[in-house]
Amino acid sequence: MPETYDLIVIGGGSAGLVAAGGAGILGVRVALIEKNRLGGDCLYTGCVPSKTLIKSARFARQLRNADKFGFESNVPTFLAGSFSSITNRIKRVVETIEQHDSPERFREMGVEVIFGAPRFISPFEIQISMNDSNETKTLRSKRFCIATGSRPLIPEIEGLKECGFVTNEEVFALGNLPSRLLVIGGGAIGVELGQAFARLGSSVSIVDVAGRILVKEDEEISESMEKILREEGLRILTGTKITSVRKTLGNVKTVALKNDSGEFEIEADEILVAIGRRANVEGLVLDRAGVAFNANSIPTNAFLQTSAKHIYAAGDVTGHFQFTHMADYEAQIALQNCIAPFPFKKKVDFRAAPWATFTDPEIARVGLTEIEAREKFGTDLKVFRSEFSQNDRATTEDETMGFVKILAVRNRIVGAHILGAHAGELIHEFVWAVREHWNISDLNKIIRVYPTLSKIIQDIGTQSTIAKLQSPLTKKFIKAYLKYLR
Repeated sequence: MPETYDLIVIGGGSAGLVAAGGAGILGVRVALIEKNRLGGDCLYTGCVPSKTLIKSARFARQLRNADKFGFESNVPTFLAGSFSSITNRIKRVVETIEQHDSPERFREMGVEVIFGAPRFISPFEIQISMNDSNETKTLRSKRFCIATGSRPLIPEIEGLKECGFVTNEEVFALGNLPSRLLVIGGGAIGVELGQAFARLGSSVSIVDVAGRILVKEDEEISESMEKILREEGLRILTGTKITSVRKTLGNVKTVALKNDSGEFEIEADEILVAIGRRANVEGLVLDRAGVAFNANSIPTNAFLQTSAKHIYAAGDVTGHFQFTHMADYEAQIALQNCIAPFPFKKKVDFRAAPWATFTDPEIARVGLTEIEAREKFGTDLKVFRSEFSQNDRATTEDETMGFVKILAVRNRIVGAHILGAHAGELIHEFVWAVREHWNISDLNKIIRVYPTLSKIIQDIGTQSTIAKLQSPLTKKFIKAYLKYLR
């Protein structure tokens, strides 16, 4: 007879760990099935290694610009002259954080952790090919949460597979720093890693078929970041299609491209593919469970139910947002809906979904872009700005590049965009503002420590307050009141 559980979670990445861990803490009989190792893409090939690489790259740039801070500038060199000094550091950081996602920790929470390849054999049963033996194991449950994540999407380009390439799954283990790196894709991953490798010493070209990089960002933010990258020496080729790749002498990859200017070629020692991601659904035999899916995702409703109402999905596999923090959020919603009675079920709310791109300077956003807001609200939209160059702390830190841009409709905040130092930290106040429909002047009601970068947020609230104080009606009232006091 199959073992029976209250909930079976498939996938041990960010979403799966949150759902299974939460269920275990609540005393739910829960099994967590993972094919490889707990932690998922974020820990091993995403957030953690990329931010570690980016930190090293920033330090290299600081060494080159040490004269700004009263020191001799230096050309950075790798320890023992080897790029492995960087990749070894990445490995150490991953191994440290890996302990937070150990199987023992989740077993202590009451989760049965099982390593193997699962597949549905009916709507309420899965069969697992166990990793540690040739045996199979069958589990049964009335509730499932699929959290199998995603993997890199590989474009169909003539000669690409034959010539070889890396994705985020291999790039952090490169043995040597590529002299010339071609990045396919101008999204967050491509731009973050492209800038980092350029700072470490690679000659970097970023190619994208879109008309601009970072197409999910506000257009002004995207254009400003492209200008910064060009000034750092990166070659940005937007509106450009790669037609083929071939190998030439010395294992060099010759890439043929085409855009409005014509056809041309670029030579690269390594190619990084970063054009997007697709859902991990292979091998699950979702048809047997009645779960609809497509090439990129498992569609869900607002309660995160799949087409099979007793089976939920959370994280990258849903295709909603491919961020660890959103996987965490969706997993909490999915868990609540799995185990709570109907009156307590909850819908996802993506109005205030934030994200950050960890370039230098950083980029962060929540809510609508200016184009989206103008299409929706027309002339009711007002745009407020504050420059990092006007912030005292930014000046002391030599972090004056960038700006904060706030979109408001009838003084209610509907979007916030930051290009600047620590944007990923500063955005959270705006997440609450968008979620709770704050008035723009509410930003001026919080007492903030001086000198901090957060004062740049208060500056925008002050702009709104000053505009009100300068209105003819306010001036007329004050004038009349002062006359009365006399």
